[in-house]
Amino acid sequence: MQRVTFDLDVMRSFVTGIELGSFAKAADRLARSTSAVSAQLKKLEDQAGTPLLRKSGRGMVLTDAGETMLGYARRLLELNDEAATAVRGVQLEGRVRLGMQEDFGEN
Repeated sequence: MQRVTFDLDVMRSFVTGIELGSFAKAADRLARSTSAVSAQLKKLEDQAGTPLLRKSGRGMVLTDAGETMLGYARRLLELNDEAATAVRGVQLEGRVRLGMQEDFGEN
């Protein structure tokens, strides 16, 4: 059996599309065109050797293989992001709110 090396960038598009419920929304979030994300999904299915999505009405749903891939993709991305943080160091994110009283005592 030939070994396959999955593309993490492709997996990120797959996971983002599933989590957002739309690959068009995933394309926007990832700053890619919808056709680029579609091509990535085709590449992932080719690498997997089986369909990961199937049409259902106007949308797409995961096949059994897609459900399995989603679990692994999330784990791989989490491990990738953890490794990137470990070698680059921790970068803080978020907002800081500072509360102050309006009036200060007069001297």
